[in-house]
Amino acid sequence: MAADRNQISTRRFMFNLDILIEDETNGRALEKLLHLMNESDIIADYRIQSGVELGGLIQEALHESADKLPIDIEQPAGLHKEKPTRARPTSTASSPDEQDSHREIWEQFQKFKQSNALVRLTIVKSMGVKLSVPCRILNVDPPSGNVSVYHVDEKQVYLFKINEIDDFAVS
Repeated sequence: MAADRNQISTRRFMFNLDILIEDETNGRALEKLLHLMNESDIIADYRIQSGVELGGLIQEALHESADKLPIDIEQPAGLHKEKPTRARPTSTASSPDEQDSHREIWEQFQKFKQSNALVRLTIVKSMGVKLSVPCRILNVDPPSGNVSVYHVDEKQVYLFKINEIDDFAVS
């Protein structure tokens, strides 16, 4: 009987689920879900097919100003390297004036998100601690001053304030 168990090979099984996670925002709930899925050693792979409601305000703003934004049709997104751009530190990024001052950065991050570009962020945390984060942009939220990123090495989602981002470049 023991010999029969050793000869049984493992097979793959796929399940479709609806999971309800309660949190303050969709982004934070997504972060919890990704953490849960990545920490499990029995889940070989997963794909989130729906429920990600990030970037709603950005989509509204893009639709409202579609005729005002220049469209670069000469070079497809993600095929050229961007020069590193310096983000100006501020105390908070919630006032309309500060959102305007960071408009170029928000638009650049939105392009990175749409092209699924690999970006390296230099983050300055409290007491001058610097982090280098290779990531993909998941969501940009100018009104709150937040950027959600997926750390490709750690396979975790992080939420940074725009004033924590010291530098960024396309890898």
